[in-house]
Amino acid sequence: MSLPEVSVRRFVFAVMINLIIVLFGLISVNRISIDRSPDIDFSLISVTTILPGANPDVVDSSVTNIIEGAVNSIPGIDDVRSRSAPGVSNVFIQFLLEKDLDIAFNEVQSKVGQINSELPDEAKTPIISKIETGEIPIIWLALRGNRTLQDLSVYAKNVVKRKLETIDGVGSVVIGGEQERNIRVNLDFDRMSAFGLTVQDIVMAFRNEHIKLPGGFLIDNRKEDLLKLDLESHNVEEIEDIIITYDQNRAIKIKDIAEVKDDVKDLRSLGRFNGDPSIGIGVTKIRGENTVEIIEKVKAKIQSDIEPTLPAGMTLDIGTDDSSYIYELISGLGQNIFFGFIVASLIVLVFLRSYSSMAIVSITIPVSLFGAVFIMYAFGLTLNTMTMLALLLLIGIVVDDAIVVLENAQRNLNEDTPEDRIRASIIGANEVFLPIVSSTLVLVALFTVVFFMEGIAARFFRSFGIVVSTGVLVSTFVALTLTPTLASKFLKTKRESNRFFDGFNQRFTLIENHYRELIKWSLNHKKRVLSYAGLFVALSFVGFTQLSGGFFPEEDEGQFTITVKTPVGTGIEYTNDRLSVVEGLLEKYEDIESYFTIMGSGIESQAVNIGVIYVRLKPSNIREYKQYEIIPILRERLNKIPGIKAFPAPMSFASGTRGEAMQFTVSGPDLNILNKSINVFLNKLAETPELGDVDSSIELNLPQVSLEINRELASEMGLSTRLIAEAANIFAGGIDVARYNDAVGDGERYKVRLKGEYDMSINDLDKIYLRTPSKELVRLDTVATFKETVGPSEITRLDRMYSAYFYSDPTTSLSNAIKLIEDAAAETLPVGYEIGFFARAKEFKRTSNQMLFAFLTGLILVYMVLASQFNSFRQPLIVMISQPLAVIGGTLGIFLVGSDLNIFSMTGLVLLTGLVAKNSILLIDRANQERQKGLDIDEALLNACPRRLRPILMTSLTLILAMMMPALGIGSGVELSQPLAIAVVGGMISSTFLSLVIVPIIYSWAEKRKLQKRLYNLERRSSSSTL
Repeated sequence: MSLPEVSVRRFVFAVMINLIIVLFGLISVNRISIDRSPDIDFSLISVTTILPGANPDVVDSSVTNIIEGAVNSIPGIDDVRSRSAPGVSNVFIQFLLEKDLDIAFNEVQSKVGQINSELPDEAKTPIISKIETGEIPIIWLALRGNRTLQDLSVYAKNVVKRKLETIDGVGSVVIGGEQERNIRVNLDFDRMSAFGLTVQDIVMAFRNEHIKLPGGFLIDNRKEDLLKLDLESHNVEEIEDIIITYDQNRAIKIKDIAEVKDDVKDLRSLGRFNGDPSIGIGVTKIRGENTVEIIEKVKAKIQSDIEPTLPAGMTLDIGTDDSSYIYELISGLGQNIFFGFIVASLIVLVFLRSYSSMAIVSITIPVSLFGAVFIMYAFGLTLNTMTMLALLLLIGIVVDDAIVVLENAQRNLNEDTPEDRIRASIIGANEVFLPIVSSTLVLVALFTVVFFMEGIAARFFRSFGIVVSTGVLVSTFVALTLTPTLASKFLKTKRESNRFFDGFNQRFTLIENHYRELIKWSLNHKKRVLSYAGLFVALSFVGFTQLSGGFFPEEDEGQFTITVKTPVGTGIEYTNDRLSVVEGLLEKYEDIESYFTIMGSGIESQAVNIGVIYVRLKPSNIREYKQYEIIPILRERLNKIPGIKAFPAPMSFASGTRGEAMQFTVSGPDLNILNKSINVFLNKLAETPELGDVDSSIELNLPQVSLEINRELASEMGLSTRLIAEAANIFAGGIDVARYNDAVGDGERYKVRLKGEYDMSINDLDKIYLRTPSKELVRLDTVATFKETVGPSEITRLDRMYSAYFYSDPTTSLSNAIKLIEDAAAETLPVGYEIGFFARAKEFKRTSNQMLFAFLTGLILVYMVLASQFNSFRQPLIVMISQPLAVIGGTLGIFLVGSDLNIFSMTGLVLLTGLVAKNSILLIDRANQERQKGLDIDEALLNACPRRLRPILMTSLTLILAMMMPALGIGSGVELSQPLAIAVVGGMISSTFLSLVIVPIIYSWAEKRKLQKRLYNLERRSSSSTL
């Protein structure tokens, strides 16, 4: 017995199987994780090393170069990028995507551990991180109030952060704009000079007087006591009383030569929320956890535990929140599912004139969708932009098979009796069994290709392919089990009759008759029809080649960033002033709900001329502009603000990266030649305004002051270079001489820092003294001088070659932008200096080839599936005629809306090759069945085509109308689904109507040719046997 017959004969069994699908689906809906994007590995690992106060040259030679050399020997590396900025080294190791990220992480950790001893003593321990989609904070909070920044920082770190870290599923909590608490010892060099004291005297005083040692136990016969050797100072007064030395029997204390303050470290960073000083608190989740659930837990924790205990005057606000965009996506999906459900039900009701038929199809939709969600959960997938896009597509697909089965069962139903309903249901399902299975396997075959594709785009679409493939398998199972089962019980011969239904039926009967006449005429005028069709196909392929290329369509996420740069060498006060002007501009836009500003260290380097503003927009339903509309408007206004370069861009997918669409690099062996070449190159790029404002990473005019030591004189006096450098460091970063904690502590140890009590210049060298081994005092300017110079603001390399990185948001398509950049590079760059692309631009170039591979491989697999069904090498080619016909409408749709050929629209075109095959399969399969009854080829077509017209139009209209809302841009979060929907809608319209005529013509021509060849061979055999 066939599957439909088993299901009909064992009604309860079939119903229970489908209820199990619903049950598992309901459980999965409640448990499946919700995220913004698929959880993928970028195969990218970063190594970040802090070397406080060091200039880029020192960082590059003493840190970055060593780490690069160590990791470069790890197998499976695609490229190594590095960046040496003031005080920080970043090394990014990009592995081939097939490399296991955990193994790569362990290998990097091992290599860096081996060279840790080679790094400068002042360098912090290198931090090794995986760059993943889940590494970006999913929610940013802003702590502000009538407190000092130190109070806010301490409270954020010691209270808010610790409470948030207790939430199940939270990975880490980061602090932005933190003002780290320091005990500052501000030295008065005039008083030090009067007392004959040097910097090393102060350092030795702390090392000798501010100590904490392990004590051990004092044991006698009866008891034991723990010896506590905590001899540190635990308040400012105690530090002030530390004795440095004695002068004529008088103790010289710290307070005699310095001011001791419980303060913060040097002002190298600031944070503001809506213009008010604040501290940012970012929450990241553990990989694989539910983003929305974690954010809700964070909000609940804030309401129940954090806000009630906030000190008076403090507030905790939400800066950015990923769940808002995810909720919009889910809301849009829900709207489209509901619309698709209504459309499918109404189409069945109108075409079949039966409420029972409508109810049967309506039941199959949620069963199929629940099955798809269950398989998503079983595969460990999340409900994200890609899987939600797949579910949206499934709305129009899952009803196709049920409609075909139901329509055929209705056509075979003669009497309104249980026996005839059972017979009609079994026959109706069996007649379309092979076409349904074949069309399903065609779609599955298409998406198995995704598993052989490479690149980030392939990783994104893998989850899409899994959901679509398994979803159509589930819908096929439901159509061949539940649909005939319900039809055998509830299908009726009586059709609904009223003015509307009767009028529609009469008109459709008339359409069927006209269609029959059209087929008859077309079969008699094959050449004319095929020539017109060939012309349309050729024009569509010409149009296809003219479409511009892109990667991802622009999204309305409701949040974006603005990177602001002031001239290299400007101080934090100037940067702060310019950022205030930018914030004033943001205040004028009603669509902006809030903004969080961070400047200085912790963004790109310890440079204070860089600031980043995280902008959050109001919900999409109450604002005038979309995100990608407001960014160009802001860019134009920002360009008019003097003293800054501002680069608004979408949020990045991963931490440590920027969000601009175009990111590229120029690399070569010599830094100076590279800089000169880049100036010419940038001037050439400036001639093409379509590239937008280009931000360059290379700046060679950072004001620097070099310490030059008279080494011979210093050696003569017994002064070491290190001693002189430490004394000179009092001018800039200061010296961390000890650690401090309160008597009743908060568990944290804070730095004690020595520094000049006021901002000093290079003319103040005569105020600092050094002590020689013979106890003589020597002025610092005796053995050292400062020289003003300029140097690079940062040094970047690609695969050990010097490089510069560029970022822009072109107003033209990505493919055109790449061509413009490559042409400019070919004209201006010298031999040995080359251009390379990364991020979206790199993936675009890779994906373009991958999509061609997917399309061609998919066609081969489709042919194999169809050849297996029809047991013919020729008939699959007839079915596949519908695929180029789909390109006509798909290309026209993309062109009419002014979209580019991005990976979503390309996926839509690839998907069409499977979707449109179903209509041709139904036509040819029915024609084969008619021929088995003894009809000739044309008569079989004249019977089969009108009979299959109704189910073909029903399934095509269902898919077209279900995708119409996203195609028209209606609903929340449709930016990603719109290009795919446009391609599908346009392709289905053209293919449906053209294939209804072209496929019968090709079938007739091919089968008659085959028959003529067979007759010719028979005649030859007959004549040869006669001879």
